[in-house]
Amino acid sequence: MKRSQGFTLVELMVTIAVLAIIAMMAAPSFGNMLLKQNLNRSTQDLVSTLNAARSTAVLERREVTVDLSKTDQTADTAETRYWLPKGEAVLKSGSPTSITFQLSGAVKDHAANIDTKPFVICDGNSEPTKVKSKAINVSLMGTINIDEGTC
Repeated sequence: MKRSQGFTLVELMVTIAVLAIIAMMAAPSFGNMLLKQNLNRSTQDLVSTLNAARSTAVLERREVTVDLSKTDQTADTAETRYWLPKGEAVLKSGSPTSITFQLSGAVKDHAANIDTKPFVICDGNSEPTKVKSKAINVSLMGTINIDEGTC
């Protein structure tokens, strides 16, 4: 009688158990990676919206506002662009809720002292000690800078 080639049931169960243990060790870091990617995506989306608004203000020679106070998706208008954070990311309370670019590309409200009030996006991590953030600084001339930190 010829013996068939293959693995025994015990060998397959041991292999599956080892793979399950390895997967369980990788799961927490995978969750952190998703939060980090979500934070990066929301940050780049806001920077893109700010750059587009500034470009529109310069090219079309009119003031353009970016509004971050909406809680639901709203269609952009000629004068206003809206932004919402993606996924778990949130705009930190105390951050400005709007910014207006003049037709020169500079920020309109000089009295708001935009240099000391960055837009801060937090990653939404449930552990307070592990919450990461990105601060988007817009200078009075309209240039954008991104800094990392914690919320």
